[in-house]
Amino acid sequence: MARPNILMFSDFSWLSHRTDRQEERFGRFLEENLGSPAVVVEMGAGTAIPTIRNLSERLGRRRGVTVVRINPREPWIDAPHLSIPEGSLAALREIDALMEGKRKG
Repeated sequence: MARPNILMFSDFSWLSHRTDRQEERFGRFLEENLGSPAVVVEMGAGTAIPTIRNLSERLGRRRGVTVVRINPREPWIDAPHLSIPEGSLAALREIDALMEGKRKG
């Protein structure tokens, strides 16, 4: 049966090799870009299962990394990071409009 490769609780059909390869590539990317300025855009990650929030915050402790947290109900993140209390689409449209204004101005 076709199914997305999404890990669920007690999921005995999980195929970990794909995720293992992705994690290896992500780790290599982080190492190759250590010390480079970066922005982490986190959208919709809540506190019920904080895995992604924890990763964003851990990356945000690196020098030169800014986290932009977009979440309409749980947007808080400590400065100097950015908190946007909006839905993802509205926030991305707002960011795009601001970037467009900077490109023109």
